[in-house]
Amino acid sequence: MNDKSRENFLKNLKTYGIENDIPNVSEIWAKFLRDLIKLKWAKRCLEIGTASGYSTINMAIELEKIWGKITTIDFSEKSFLDAKKNIEDTGFNETITQVFWNALTEVPKLTGEFDFVFIDGMKRRTKDFLELCYPKVSTWGLIIIDDVILFRDKMVWLYEFLENNNIDYNIIPVDVNDGVAMILK
Repeated sequence: MNDKSRENFLKNLKTYGIENDIPNVSEIWAKFLRDLIKLKWAKRCLEIGTASGYSTINMAIELEKIWGKITTIDFSEKSFLDAKKNIEDTGFNETITQVFWNALTEVPKLTGEFDFVFIDGMKRRTKDFLELCYPKVSTWGLIIIDDVILFRDKMVWLYEFLENNNIDYNIIPVDVNDGVAMILK
């Protein structure tokens, strides 16, 4: 599938997600993720929370250009299967590795370091995801945590973890009512 076909596929996937209440990132946020991948020149990425694969496929478009790879983890069987089909339809089987199960048990099994981590899983477990991912991030690696404004009340332990471990972060408003935390290790 060529780039134009993939972009059309993503537009349709985004529309389907809106119509079916699938929690995908916004188009603005997807572009932001892609720009971060390009700026960081990330080769090895990790995503926690796949949904339909919309954000995964967006990142894979940039990763494929530099022979990068992304591993994405989701515990919802429906999300996993939907994303699997979408990944296959866009031809990203070599760029994207899917893992089905709980990220809390799967992240510790992953070997090597990651240049870029995108955490967009169960909000009340965000601190746990970060705690597991942080040691696996390379020096100068980038960690992005989604929905930190909209769901701040569900991420209480996240902010305590960041402060207790002296981890610098910036909150960046990306959408009208929400934003992300950006951590440069």
